[in-house]
Amino acid sequence: MSIAEVYDNVTVCKIEEKFSLQKITDTVLEGNYPLEPFQAGARGTYGGEFVAQGILAAWETVEDPDFSPHSFHSYFLKAGSHESVMRWEVTKTMQGRNYCNRLVHCYQKHNNQLCFILTASFTRNNSIHQRKLDYATNPDNKIPFEFQRSPQYFFDKYYDKLDEMPYYEHTNGNLQHIIPPEFRTGMPSDFLSQETGMRDIGFFLRVNDDFNLAKDKLKAKLVSMAFASDSLYLSLLVCSLGIPLTIDVFKFFRVSLDHTVYYHDIDFDPTKWLFLDYRFSRMSNDRVLCQCQVFNEKGNMVVSIIQEAIALIPKKYIEKAVGGSYKL
Repeated sequence: MSIAEVYDNVTVCKIEEKFSLQKITDTVLEGNYPLEPFQAGARGTYGGEFVAQGILAAWETVEDPDFSPHSFHSYFLKAGSHESVMRWEVTKTMQGRNYCNRLVHCYQKHNNQLCFILTASFTRNNSIHQRKLDYATNPDNKIPFEFQRSPQYFFDKYYDKLDEMPYYEHTNGNLQHIIPPEFRTGMPSDFLSQETGMRDIGFFLRVNDDFNLAKDKLKAKLVSMAFASDSLYLSLLVCSLGIPLTIDVFKFFRVSLDHTVYYHDIDFDPTKWLFLDYRFSRMSNDRVLCQCQVFNEKGNMVVSIIQEAIALIPKKYIEKAVGGSYKL
């Protein structure tokens, strides 16, 4: 199948098939399809494609079926191309009883260019619900103590109204977003009264797929989350400066430098609406640091994302910014 045929095929899980791999050796794998840009004509491979196939490549070398990824750290080195598939070379850096690690190098097949590096850590039983069940059965098991922060106010304000709100479909039809209307009409005064690095932004996200068609639902779920984890939030950087969202606001240079994801739990479904709660906590020397938390429909924090990116904000936006400085 071509990638277009994958998208038209109603009998397969699109994300699972899209990022599928074939093993060349025990630790060398190749994608079955070229990775894609964010949209036709865009420069380079969308970062979510790198991280999705990268975590899957690492996972394919983990033999224990009870293991799943709990974190990965990655760097984008070169812009990928859809001219050829990616070759993934995996190093088994550590294999323990409850944790293991993998180092992955990604090469463009047609020119052997190193494009992307990822390190991943895997753990046994990353389900807090299952661990609580195990503890209830046997109190000699490890105590499944937990705590978390709650999502910001956009979650409670809109989650029960999402079916009535318009969504934006993009990234080759694989992702859907709902952005709260405040970003278009203007942020409230209590938002603007906070220092810039403390302003929380949020929107809703889901993957346009059917996991019931997946051969391995857990892999499809976590790979889909990796795919979605690099999407859209950099575009809303100027909103954190108090500038309303318009088509023109998207027109500034930004590119991801690195990308880190933590899977705190596996109790989420990316094909249902998730809430991304995030802030740009620091911008300096043309680099901005974004820190995201992802919440499921119950309001449980299931994933965290940290990313640094190059961002060049035009002066016409800087002059309108509420907060931030550039003059001595």
